[in-house]
Amino acid sequence: MQIPQTSQAAQVTVTGSASQTPALTPGQVAQAVVISAGKAGENVDIQLAGRVITIQAGVDLQRGQTLELQRTDAGASDKVALKLLSVAAVTSVMPNFRPGQTLLAEVIKLLPQQSILLALPQAGKLPVPLELDISRLNSSFKPGQQLLLQILGNAPLSVALKTPNPNLSENLISQQRRLLPFVFAQPPQLQNVINSLPDLRTMTPVQNALSQLWQNIRETQTVQQSANLQQAIQQSGVFLERQLMQPNPVISGDFKANLLKLAAALEGQIRQTANGQINAQNLPVEIRNALINLLNQPSALQQLPSHITNALMASGQTPAQLLTMLLAGQGLAGNTSPNVQNLNLQNISVQQSTQNAQFQAGVNELARLQVLLREVETAIARVQMNQLNMVREADNPAQPQVWLMDVPLRDKQQLQWMQLQLQRGTKQDEQDAEQWQVTLNLETQNLGKLRASIALQTNNVSVSLTAEDPEAVALLEDNIGLLRDKLSALDLQVQRLSCHCAPVEWLSPVAQTDSSDALLDISV
Repeated sequence: MQIPQTSQAAQVTVTGSASQTPALTPGQVAQAVVISAGKAGENVDIQLAGRVITIQAGVDLQRGQTLELQRTDAGASDKVALKLLSVAAVTSVMPNFRPGQTLLAEVIKLLPQQSILLALPQAGKLPVPLELDISRLNSSFKPGQQLLLQILGNAPLSVALKTPNPNLSENLISQQRRLLPFVFAQPPQLQNVINSLPDLRTMTPVQNALSQLWQNIRETQTVQQSANLQQAIQQSGVFLERQLMQPNPVISGDFKANLLKLAAALEGQIRQTANGQINAQNLPVEIRNALINLLNQPSALQQLPSHITNALMASGQTPAQLLTMLLAGQGLAGNTSPNVQNLNLQNISVQQSTQNAQFQAGVNELARLQVLLREVETAIARVQMNQLNMVREADNPAQPQVWLMDVPLRDKQQLQWMQLQLQRGTKQDEQDAEQWQVTLNLETQNLGKLRASIALQTNNVSVSLTAEDPEAVALLEDNIGLLRDKLSALDLQVQRLSCHCAPVEWLSPVAQTDSSDALLDISV
């Protein structure tokens, strides 16, 4: 350790702005690390109390040296005066790095010649400065940015830079954006999926998965009993992951689990059908693989240049027919040889027509399977969006917590939905009683779309019923006394009961955040 011998050598001048100077009390002693070298009287950057400041000292300083500074002014003005008490020699930190080690680092400064200066925190010690050459990286960095530094080797030192995992809020937003294209205002009816059940006899895995899904959806009449309603809510899909954490989970009746099984069965059938159609043709492997990918997404057949599409339409052909003709022609050409000169032209025409018909049937089958898969993926996305909206950050307990569940119900051969939303109110005072808001949406054949809004605090309850059909409102008003008696039998004090005629909209699982009102999220 070196101690300045003269007052001039011990004098330190802060050349940066006062707002960047760490808050040190007069007389306080603190340690700093030199992050850019300089001779006596030259500008030198140091890291002091978590901030980077520029100083001029009366001695030469090297990067990595530890300084002991003391504030010497009285604190009456904005100008800060520091005194250099000691300068420690540079200690090598390279032997402490081990290949495979991952360290948290902070970008301290952008240096010339495409280099950055990092600070590596140490437990109970000052951060270790490290300069890295980033000339071969396409990424951009900024001071204060957090990075993960993975040590790849020591001789010479080679590292990999990674961005730390985003926090919970960023993860939720990213997942919600991914699901948005699949989520609509109304819960999916899965009508094509349900109607296709009798036509899936040749597709045993798909038929079994669809039968398991449909048979485990409760009938509408059964949920009038509280026990059945509770079980229908538990099996609506939003609690699947929680059930999987149990020792011996029983998920055969869970809606989301059965949707995932059906999606997997459809994907397997799509691959099998596409492979069978393509492998029947005499094509090179590269073309065969490309066609399999193309036929897995029949809509991609329409993504041809406009002049090709216009020419096909002028001749009365579609892109799908073009592909059919190419494959049929390729298969026929592959079987043609000079020895087959006497083949009847009529037989060629029949053979080509048969191949075209078979291939077109395969294309149509693939398109139908894709429609079914899309419906299933939409239903899965709806459940996942509800699950994500139920997650609340631990550091934001003041935010009202909302649970929205779409409960599937079976009404003969149609899928009906009952929406249940629970919201816990925020307390203005610790002594206030807990408040709950419950909203129930359902659609019945006799009354149409209904909504029940329930407010509950201790044993006080208020209920508001809304229906779209005026006749349904009149019927509800005639029986509202029965509802009052039922609530009173549960030891609830009925504060208000009312009926209204108004449109009933489905509750949307798309979260409305207050973080930004911008229509686009952009970074410049």
